[in-house]
Amino acid sequence: MELKGDRRGLHLLATDLSNEDGLVDDLVKTLNARHKFLGTAAIYLEVNLPLTPSLFQRVAEVFSIFPNLTLKGIIQTDPSSVIPLEAKKPPSPPLIVRHTVRSGQQIMHQGDIIVIGDVNPGATIIASGDVMVFGWLRGTVYAGQPGDRARHIYALRLQPAQIKIGDVIALGDGHGEQPEYAHIEEGTVVVQRWDDVRLPEVVTQESKNRRIERRASHLSH
Repeated sequence: MELKGDRRGLHLLATDLSNEDGLVDDLVKTLNARHKFLGTAAIYLEVNLPLTPSLFQRVAEVFSIFPNLTLKGIIQTDPSSVIPLEAKKPPSPPLIVRHTVRSGQQIMHQGDIIVIGDVNPGATIIASGDVMVFGWLRGTVYAGQPGDRARHIYALRLQPAQIKIGDVIALGDGHGEQPEYAHIEEGTVVVQRWDDVRLPEVVTQESKNRRIERRASHLSH
């Protein structure tokens, strides 16, 4: 694997490998040969494979063998090979989830997803649009699928296990001390403070409609 550096950090290029097994084997050999030279580097891995949870887990396991090194993220260099999430369908209205998403649960939606509750460790959210979590985000969230880097992930407390925006995947980031959002900046996932925290209009309007329906039902009896 070729090693290059830019102002974002060090990149290992694995773009000539066409399957996960070959990538993992080559990654082990490369890190075993270079880990002393690399010191305590934070590294981005560039691949030409679909970004799947399986790939991320296997790469993370390799890096765990070398505790002095940090896997900063995996960058997909060929977006055409990303597995689409019903890419040809037009976006649907936002999906509003009014409960905590628990471990083992997976929610997928072609559009924005708004969670009024927490996303627990072991839970997965996959959206073609933005993801907003009005609670703790400790699970896995994919926004902008299959390849929209302009999307965002918002949370009142951001401590995800893993996040992916478009074709860029990264380890959990954020401090969990204040509202924050993640977005892509120059090919890297960046986390910033979320200052303008408010429920989207679609949520407040839905709540208003529910109150009207309950009132109408009560008056009809």
